[in-house]
Amino acid sequence: MALLSCPKGGNPLICVYPADCTDFSNNGLGAVSPTSCTVTETLNGEWELTLVHPIDERDKWRKLTDGGILRVPVPAAMTPQINLVTQQYQTTTYDVEVYKVSTSRDPLRLRSGTGTKYKILGKYKKGTEVIVIEKTSSSWYEVTCPDGKHGYMSSEYLTYVRTEQQSTTTNVGFRNDVVEARQLRDQPFRIYRVVPELDKVTVYARHIFYDLLDNMIKQIKPASDAVGASVVKSISDGCLSEHDFTFYSDLESTASDVSFENINPVEALLGENGLTSKYGAELVRDWFDVFLVSRVGTDSEVQIREKKNLTGISIDVDMTDAVTRIMPTGEDADGNVLYLPELYIDSPNIGAFPHPKWIHLPVSEAKEVAEGDNYKSLTSCYQDMRNAAQAEYDAGCDMPTVTLKVDFVNCKDTEEYRQFAALSDIFLGDAVRVVARRLGFEVTMRMTQYTYDCLTRKYTSVTLGTAAETLEGTTISARQLASGSISGTKLMPNSIGSGHLQNGSVGSLQVKAAAIQSAHIQTAAITQAHIAQALIETLNANAITAVSAKIQELAAGQITTDELYASIAMISTAQLTTANIINANIEWAQIESLAADIATISKAQITSANIDEANIDWAAITTLSAAVASMVKADIGTADIDWSHIKDLATDTAIITQGTAGELYIAKLAVTEANMVSLTVGELVVKGADGHFYSVSVDENGEVVTTLKQVANDDVADLSIHGTEKLIEGSITAKTLNVQEIFGDNATIRSLIAANIDVDTLFAREATLDAINAMDITSNTYLKLMVAEKADQSEVDALGERMDAAELKITPDAIVSTVTGSQQYQEDLASISVSGSGIEMIVGTQTASTASWTGVSAMSELKDGVQIAFWLPQSSGANVTLNLTLADGSTTGAIPCYFSAGTRLGTQYSAGNVIRLTYRENAKYYSSTIAKGWWADANYNTDTYDRIRHGTVKAKETCAYFRLIVSDSEGYYQLAAGKAFDISKPILWLTSTLTAGYSTSNAYLAYSSISVRNHVSDFTGTTGASLYLVGTLVGSTFLPAETYLTCTPPTEEDGLTYMLLGIMTSAYAMNLFPEHPLYRFVNGAFQPLSQVAYEAYKEVGEVRTEMRTAIEQTNTAIALKADQTTVTALSSRVDSAEQQITPEAITSKVLRSAQYAFEKADGRNYCLNSAVEHKFVDGYYRLASGGTTTATGQRLDLSDDFFSHSNGLSRMLFSFDIKRTNVDASAASTAGVYSGFWIYYNLYGADGTTVSTTGRGFYLRTSDANFAATDSDWVHMTYGVYNFSGYNPISVAYAYIGTASQKGCTGTVEFRNFKVETSETWTDWSAAPEDIYGLSSRMSNAESRITQNASSIALKVSTSTYNSEKVYRGSTAPTTLYTNMLWLDTSVSPNLLKRYTGSTWVAAGAQEVKASGITIGPNNVAITTENFLLQLLDPGDNENVLMEMSANGNVGFKQLYADEVISDSVAQSYAGSSRLWVEPSIETPTETDFRSLGEAVQTLNNKFLPNDVTIYLPWGWETYEPSGVVIRGISGPGKLTIYGYGENSILNSYVKVHGCFAHICFQNLYLRESRTLNGSNRQPYLCEVTKCHFVEFTGCTLDANAITYDSVYARSSHVFLYNCGLYNALQGLECYLAQGNVKDCCGSCSWAMVSYASLIIASGTVPAGSRGTGENGLLYANSVTTDYGTAIPTVTPDETGILYATTTKSWRGSWRTDTLDVIQGVYYDSGYNSSLNWNRGCMWFSNAQNLLSGCTVKSATLTLHRKTGSGSSSAKSVYLCAITNTSASGTPSIARNYGAIGTIGRDKQVTFSIPVDAVQGLADGNYGGLCLYETPYNFGSSTYSNAYMRMSGTDTNYEPYIECVFSGSTAVG
Repeated sequence: MALLSCPKGGNPLICVYPADCTDFSNNGLGAVSPTSCTVTETLNGEWELTLVHPIDERDKWRKLTDGGILRVPVPAAMTPQINLVTQQYQTTTYDVEVYKVSTSRDPLRLRSGTGTKYKILGKYKKGTEVIVIEKTSSSWYEVTCPDGKHGYMSSEYLTYVRTEQQSTTTNVGFRNDVVEARQLRDQPFRIYRVVPELDKVTVYARHIFYDLLDNMIKQIKPASDAVGASVVKSISDGCLSEHDFTFYSDLESTASDVSFENINPVEALLGENGLTSKYGAELVRDWFDVFLVSRVGTDSEVQIREKKNLTGISIDVDMTDAVTRIMPTGEDADGNVLYLPELYIDSPNIGAFPHPKWIHLPVSEAKEVAEGDNYKSLTSCYQDMRNAAQAEYDAGCDMPTVTLKVDFVNCKDTEEYRQFAALSDIFLGDAVRVVARRLGFEVTMRMTQYTYDCLTRKYTSVTLGTAAETLEGTTISARQLASGSISGTKLMPNSIGSGHLQNGSVGSLQVKAAAIQSAHIQTAAITQAHIAQALIETLNANAITAVSAKIQELAAGQITTDELYASIAMISTAQLTTANIINANIEWAQIESLAADIATISKAQITSANIDEANIDWAAITTLSAAVASMVKADIGTADIDWSHIKDLATDTAIITQGTAGELYIAKLAVTEANMVSLTVGELVVKGADGHFYSVSVDENGEVVTTLKQVANDDVADLSIHGTEKLIEGSITAKTLNVQEIFGDNATIRSLIAANIDVDTLFAREATLDAINAMDITSNTYLKLMVAEKADQSEVDALGERMDAAELKITPDAIVSTVTGSQQYQEDLASISVSGSGIEMIVGTQTASTASWTGVSAMSELKDGVQIAFWLPQSSGANVTLNLTLADGSTTGAIPCYFSAGTRLGTQYSAGNVIRLTYRENAKYYSSTIAKGWWADANYNTDTYDRIRHGTVKAKETCAYFRLIVSDSEGYYQLAAGKAFDISKPILWLTSTLTAGYSTSNAYLAYSSISVRNHVSDFTGTTGASLYLVGTLVGSTFLPAETYLTCTPPTEEDGLTYMLLGIMTSAYAMNLFPEHPLYRFVNGAFQPLSQVAYEAYKEVGEVRTEMRTAIEQTNTAIALKADQTTVTALSSRVDSAEQQITPEAITSKVLRSAQYAFEKADGRNYCLNSAVEHKFVDGYYRLASGGTTTATGQRLDLSDDFFSHSNGLSRMLFSFDIKRTNVDASAASTAGVYSGFWIYYNLYGADGTTVSTTGRGFYLRTSDANFAATDSDWVHMTYGVYNFSGYNPISVAYAYIGTASQKGCTGTVEFRNFKVETSETWTDWSAAPEDIYGLSSRMSNAESRITQNASSIALKVSTSTYNSEKVYRGSTAPTTLYTNMLWLDTSVSPNLLKRYTGSTWVAAGAQEVKASGITIGPNNVAITTENFLLQLLDPGDNENVLMEMSANGNVGFKQLYADEVISDSVAQSYAGSSRLWVEPSIETPTETDFRSLGEAVQTLNNKFLPNDVTIYLPWGWETYEPSGVVIRGISGPGKLTIYGYGENSILNSYVKVHGCFAHICFQNLYLRESRTLNGSNRQPYLCEVTKCHFVEFTGCTLDANAITYDSVYARSSHVFLYNCGLYNALQGLECYLAQGNVKDCCGSCSWAMVSYASLIIASGTVPAGSRGTGENGLLYANSVTTDYGTAIPTVTPDETGILYATTTKSWRGSWRTDTLDVIQGVYYDSGYNSSLNWNRGCMWFSNAQNLLSGCTVKSATLTLHRKTGSGSSSAKSVYLCAITNTSASGTPSIARNYGAIGTIGRDKQVTFSIPVDAVQGLADGNYGGLCLYETPYNFGSSTYSNAYMRMSGTDTNYEPYIECVFSGSTAVG
């Protein structure tokens, strides 16, 4: 059985399924949109669902039919007992009052509640008639409007018109059956009753478990020693009809007198003398799984303390069943009753009661045996009796029966109610501790009832009751009776009086039909307190005393009354021989037939009363004596309903469990094969035979051309490649690899550099090295050579040759070659050769003081963001410009230079300064834009304008000013020859004298024009040359040489290291650089070297000499002393070791190593070798070779970490491709089963030590909804979510396809692409990471087989065969002809392919290609075909296929380079601008400018952020985002900053930040809550932060506006509030399982900070308000002060309205009648031509003026849904226009073209921010509607334009709609 979970978060998805549905993995008949959906469940009581759905225009309500199945969310982890109720109903007629709107001019608002703060549902003009449902108060009436909307209107503007008759369906009776169940996830409820009304339908449903009521058990009589678990199995197996339920039990107890005969399984489990009562079991259910366990629920840590006068909280304490004195009895040896010497045992709580409460407790085991083997003394019996009494007290028999009811709807948002909020996190059967100090007791209570709102996913009320065990012999209370378990035969006559019934303890669910006879009810036993509402079908009563009664009809043979009055009828005695009352509605003693306002019946003798139906709202019956009282259905209870009718419910968010997406974002992707129907690649790069990479493209002639591609270091982001996820075997080739540890099964090491090799470790197993260089190997245990006799010299020579070969690989030349040959080294060298550093140094060429700066650059072009260091040779003037001469001789022109923002650069810098300049294009600041310019570094001051101040340093020795200083671990001193220093300490320029032991801050990392002669008095250098510090480097210690400063690099190896200090600005002055790279003359050139490479080079010479000596000594010893045995053993070890370092062996070892592990990731496949195809023919497995087997299944291996990653098999999803051919399973071993899928796991046996393996899974049946006997192609199937954790697995064994039950099945079943995952939902197939790392060997084997078979392949394709069967080649036409024969005419150049038509030869060229579906034009290549194969071959080896794409979906690449990969398993990197701006007034958004913050954030959501990004809110704008701003899934090292300008950029919205691991910062943000109250309740949070790494609020103002509960709510996150103001919230900062830091904040909230199971640390100032903790949370606020800040008054939020499109149509030369879709662009089979009419998809919103007339629109969004199968599969732009047409008449006239408003992919619903002008124009009547229109252009031979797409229209569930924020409405009410 496939199950589908309800989505997490947001509004739940409630779906309807057919009555016979077995597959719940999809949405069935579709989702419905109810206005209310509640589940009420009582422990050992009812579990029913009630759903109200509007009569909607989309006819969703028609899906709700009797027998259908609803899948709805219910509380998780519940352990309920369910009471099945089958309800009856009847239709009655009633009067309704019609009123009309009587405003003077303006329309009247319809609201969702009784007040002006409630949401506006609509507006209605004067004269509109409405039906008044209820006069809720004198000021507000509940009404239904003509358009079906339901809500409330102000009675002040309503006038009565007339009274009409309508009908309604009411509930009039029910039947009881009891069943228990437990909820673990979304549950199925079968509809048993649908009640349609005028504007809605009410649906009643019960859990699918009740289907068992329709089954039957013939007879079960288990043995007396049978345990409960075996009886449960007997009940399951004993059902006469097949069922889908599976039973489980852990009951180990036994019971006597157990027998079931001719009853249904539910009654056998729960009925009188059922299994639960016999074995003390409780029932747990989950879908079709049934569990019988000893206890449901757990003991929670929740504690509730009772308080007085709390609205919505009630505690009922009943001491009736409490026992404080127990008199236990046993039996003496003579069979007499045995009493204790002290007679009784008292409870410790006996003093809490006014008198002792006795009970007799027989103790069966307390029997004296005077003699024999079973001897038992009186003393032992006494102890048993005392123990039994104490056990009853331990079980709580001395505690009162307590009921705690919590109505969450009425609970207030105050601290005293906060403790009850914890009840929302417990479930049915869970226990809590209730402390009622006022009443003097503490008691453990279990949740016994709840009511749950399925739409909000919250409890609306819960009830807690005590869970004490029942004492033997005590009075049994209602809470201890199973529903329907006591019949009338069990009650003694007159045994139950009114004093015996606890209020509400006996309801209709506890009373069986005809169970209560007249003899069972004492006189005056039933009073008005015991009957709240009753439905009585037949009433036979001797006496009825009613204070109030309403009887519409009374048919009686005789009525005898003493007195009868017109207004008051006092009936002393009424003798009714026969009373046939068909319909009776008794309500408050109004008897219409008697015309009496009050009827008091003192006594009524009714011999026989047949009452078919009775609805008693309230009745007080003083005395009831009945000979026969037969109640077919009775609903007795108490209901106090002020108002509980919800007509409409509008939700802003809908969560769709499944959908088809145009784009899939995959967190990580591991691919063996990729199946892509379409692949769009920005650039395709392949590797050539020469080892280089080439970019492959198609030129204007349709030819494939290649361009050499250099992948530079800058093309790869730092730390962006994860070895275990992004690299496959063979993908790293490096001549130098510097790592700390290498774990490998396979590695080919050409050269090994090491100062020391520990051979003990190296030969832990076996290894072979061609050369072993070691300081000493003679003393090593594993290389110790034991010499017994002379070895053969040839063997010794062979070993020596092998060692010599290895030695060659560790020569200095080899190592240097490895370093200098690396790509990184070449890139560094190239960069240095251009500029000498990372930023190009440009020396100004102006020769006099001027503002027109000039210079020469090595750049070929200017790019946005490029930086230079500019040497200013002359003084400057105002308004500087810079004109650079580029590498090709062209000039940039005089480009303006700026100092800050728009301030021009002038005389800020004097001559002789280095100025860092950054080039920008279209640079924005605030609301201004500069086309292009150079900007100098910011923060010009004496520290940074031409220098970088380091900070405080301390002197080791006294230093003179204007000197370079260096440091070691003790402090700084002057740079001098022979004076070593530590290069990890910065070199600084000192500008003031520094005395030893003292500190100064006058030290600089960078400085302009420093005097070198202060160090070397006669130094002379070259202007513009680099100045080097020369010396030797050992580790991090640099020793300056005697001549330690030079501008002349060496021309040969001198053994010295050169450190770059800066650049000479004159012969003796230098600009000091902040960084100092190292250089060395290596391999014939003066080059930069990394420290690691240098040390390796230095040490190899020393080690080589020492190792060579040791090897030569060892060779001599071997030659002289080694015997044959020793040499043979050594040779064997070398051979074996060589096998261990092959690529395959190293790979294998890596895969097995503990350090090697694949990470858990969404989309990861845990099924190994999953791409292999498996075939079953006639039920048996068929080998790949075609051979047959007798196996009915095939094992699939799973990843080692699948068990841990699935959390002990608690979350599993399965998917695979299947193809079936002529499948018939009617004769299978299990009829209908043709295959299955299983997970086998290991678990402990009953002894706790024995491990066994078992499997669970599902069958594939021909009755499944997705079954097809024959598939035309592969079909993808998904199953899950599955949870096997309840079966206590300890590890996973394997997966398995097939089953023995399929024997006898005929036909072929094929499988492929199995996927086992733990993701949130199913993802596309991908190979397991383990499979990818095994590809190398598989490819090598395949290549080897191809090579071996090359000759035979060549023979098979001989020229003759090719000519005869394929294409004839020759310079003349062939003589033997046949139709469609192909001839390659070689007489022309290029050769021409021709085809014989049957009469003549024609060129098989363009026309043939076009006819086949291929079109090649100057600008495009189009291929349209069902059969397609594209292969790119290796130019050096045509048998090597580099890329292949085919029509069957197979896509393969040897290496794939793509600018962007969109996949759920790859976190897409953000590559956009680092600065984004929000500009609400912008007409056409760009990549950097957006109309709303939400749209700007959307470009970053779910992206990897490699660098910092800032989004700037608009200065001087107050923006509105009514749907909130959601930031989610942003990761990476970058930081996202939302930057505001305080009160100058107020954002009216709310914010949610979810699942972000990047740093998120809100800076200077002024955020004001813009929503309205949720009824009378506050919205939850202004800022909600969940599952985030670090979220910062700096300088922000957070105004909750008295609407939200919390200013900031953090869950599983770290938040930091600095210098923020928190106002108008109940709670400023609330942390739950989170960490919060508050520093220097202000404001005022009821609770400033609250920590639940969290840590909050506050410092400085904090907002005013209380501070609280809960659940052991911590709050550190020592020494803080309270800062109220400046109070912010609350404001009334602007109104928000939604306008649904009332008409949608598209114009294409004329108005289209074939569709109501909103179509953009054009589609044409023959491609573009100028006469085409392009679609204009129009939308009209006829209620825009009604809602917005006279209003000011402040923000607006347009929501559209793009259909599948229209246009490009990728996201395309949407172009919006306003039109003047008010209907689909005439050519649409475009009044304004707003351009692109954003992009949308296939099957996506996207909300776009649109210009306010568009909606304001609709409101003012300037525009008639909106349309989508793509400007025509020539799109060539393509069949559709670039932005062609179809949007859903008004005939779908996704019609377009506008949401806007507006003010100035004049509507009233």
